Amino acid sequence: MATSLEAGVARADITPAVGIPMVGFAGRGPSTDVHDPLYATCLALRDGDDVAFLVQCDLLQLQADTVADIRRHIEAATGVPGDRVMLACTHTHYGPSVDRDEATIVHAYRAHLAHQLAGAASEALGDMREAQLGLAWGESDIAINRRERREDGSIWLGNNPDGPVDRSLGVARIETPGGYPLACLVNFACHPVSQSGRMQSLSADFPGSARDVVEELTGAPMLYLQGACGDLNPVAMDHAYEPARTLGVRLGCEVVNLWERISTDAAEGVATSDTTESLPRYRYGSEEDARELAAELSQQIARLEAAEGNEGSLWWANRRRDGAVSAAESWASGEPLEPVEAEMSALRFGGLALASAPAEIFTENGALVKRESPADDTFFLGYTNGSIGYVPTRAAYPEGGYEVTHACRVDPDAGDMINDACLRVLADVTA
Repeated sequence: MATSLEAGVARADITPAVGIPMVGFAGRGPSTDVHDPLYATCLALRDGDDVAFLVQCDLLQLQADTVADIRRHIEAATGVPGDRVMLACTHTHYGPSVDRDEATIVHAYRAHLAHQLAGAASEALGDMREAQLGLAWGESDIAINRRERREDGSIWLGNNPDGPVDRSLGVARIETPGGYPLACLVNFACHPVSQSGRMQSLSADFPGSARDVVEELTGAPMLYLQGACGDLNPVAMDHAYEPARTLGVRLGCEVVNLWERISTDAAEGVATSDTTESLPRYRYGSEEDARELAAELSQQIARLEAAEGNEGSLWWANRRRDGAVSAAESWASGEPLEPVEAEMSALRFGGLALASAPAEIFTENGALVKRESPADDTFFLGYTNGSIGYVPTRAAYPEGGYEVTHACRVDPDAGDMINDACLRVLADVTA
């Protein structure tokens, strides 16, 4: 018997209590107020017996054990296997700590979040309607490469107008055969850091502002699916909400422009696939390089401990020294470091395929996966089903910079391994 695609959508308000520790910038302190709410939006997809969930959260990230716990809750509530749940974060830097802090309020928030997402999945599954699908591609200019090269050749967080940027903006329109809007999926790559590093107001940043525009003008619940933005920042950043507002309006208007031009057709098929890769842990090139870095960081830590108000810098320095010491010991002993486990997954419904990685992927690699995908239309999602930190391109490692020297846990082979894994799971769901 012929089947066709069905879709349902539900949303939960996941704004935490004021006072919860924030995550995204070290040493910032707890939240002081709520500027705009944080949401989780669940899209349920079904074709016959094949069911999957796509859940978009206004959060920085979710660690793998938290993803596993949420999946267990959703499976218990809906009967849908947890491996058919894709949990994608927008990567807003103005949200709560979920699983990197031992504060009681964080534990309570994490536990409640799992119940909220399970409830949203149940609600979405209980409101399924026959769905049609259409897609369009455009561009947005709100992102810029942030790996700025100084005169001495060093790489700093700044603006690099000549650096690579994937400006592609993907929009999927999901509606009933009668034209009732069910969901608008938006895939774009840009770090949600437009309010800079001192802001303590909870906020969805520019994806939230874009969502307000899109939902007001289309009537469709919007899911912002963050792309490969590891080396991309917004073109405007300031200690205020205004950059988030105006960038979101600019992006949202581009989305609406595309939405209004999309024609939808009947769609069929829901398929998922996933694979877990053991990525080699970062060893800093050689034993000598690792030991030199550890010694430099020990001196830096001593200076920071002698002063006050350096909690954020001290956290980073200790974290980096631990990694360098472990790498040096690995070189000396010949024993490999414990690998970094990463789940790559794919979801296809109708003619649209989504590929995801649990990492901060550089824009070039996300573009490569979309370009080489066996599907005609592919969205690439970072910050999905886990969080392992930055995965630079191979060429970025000798250049250095924050993404390499501070926040990377994997060796240069990791980017290519993730690309290959994404293409394999895409092949599975499009076979």
